[in-house]
Amino acid sequence: MWIGILVSVLCLYLAARGIDLRGLLQALSHVNYVLLLPALGIVALGLWARAFRWRLLFYPLARLKLSRLFNVLCIGYLANNLLPFRAGDVLRSYLCAELQKLSVVRVLSTVVVERIADTLTILFLLLCIIPFVALPSELVRPARSVAALAILSMLILVCIAIQKERSLALFEGLVRRFGWLNREWLRRSVLSATDGLAALGVWRTALGVGAWSLLIWLSAALQFYLVMAATGVHAPFVAALVVLCLTSLGMTVPSAPGYIGVFEYLTVLSLSLFGVNKEAALGYALIAHAASYLAIAALGLAAAWAEGYSYASLRQAVSRPAHDAQSK
Repeated sequence: MWIGILVSVLCLYLAARGIDLRGLLQALSHVNYVLLLPALGIVALGLWARAFRWRLLFYPLARLKLSRLFNVLCIGYLANNLLPFRAGDVLRSYLCAELQKLSVVRVLSTVVVERIADTLTILFLLLCIIPFVALPSELVRPARSVAALAILSMLILVCIAIQKERSLALFEGLVRRFGWLNREWLRRSVLSATDGLAALGVWRTALGVGAWSLLIWLSAALQFYLVMAATGVHAPFVAALVVLCLTSLGMTVPSAPGYIGVFEYLTVLSLSLFGVNKEAALGYALIAHAASYLAIAALGLAAAWAEGYSYASLRQAVSRPAHDAQSK
């Protein structure tokens, strides 16, 4: 956590280094808050689309309520903005398992697939951008490494989903070879994890996940573009795509909760490729980050209220022993 805080402080310093404070305040004073309203609406629509995609990942289960998944997702995203290590993903897995009477491991496996799908979609968009923007090599090289890892991970998960019985037989072979793996809870966890990958074994469902992933991230780019219009940043739509891709990939870097500092620095760096001065870019970054943060906070608090969760009950949800949740 302390490493993440140090990274955030360093990124804030790099983002603000050499800044003209008067120019920054001037940029912040000319924000058109009316134009921010559609951007905030897109945040809510994007989370609803994520909830729909999440329901697809629970194939073949068809009884899951979309509104409940949406509420759980909003609570998880709120927690991600407040807690380190993306703890909100763990929290929403526990809550979903509790509300839908599922294994925590099964829910977690769907979250893993979801995150890999997001990474692949961002990298696909970055690949589409490269012919139009001269991205620095120091940004392209890490992206290639992340792409290779994400593609390999997804291929492994798809193979497991398609060859479920063979994968389970392989695990049983490892159990016979290594006696310390012979644990009933471990067998249940492995079975639940493979069940959570079932959607990848059905090509129509997998294509649906890919299509929704593309829609989710294009809508996020539109949100960024609307904030540009609201803050007076004159840049093409491709600039919003570059900001989206680089800040999203930057979220893999350890940072303070809410990705404070990292988001601002990468946004300033992205907009510099389009000739946007540092004051206007930092002003845009602060407004875009704050708007997204506040929208998610409002949706998360409303979702917690709708599901009857208090702060104490949410803490209890993540402190409960894993085997208690799995037994459900």
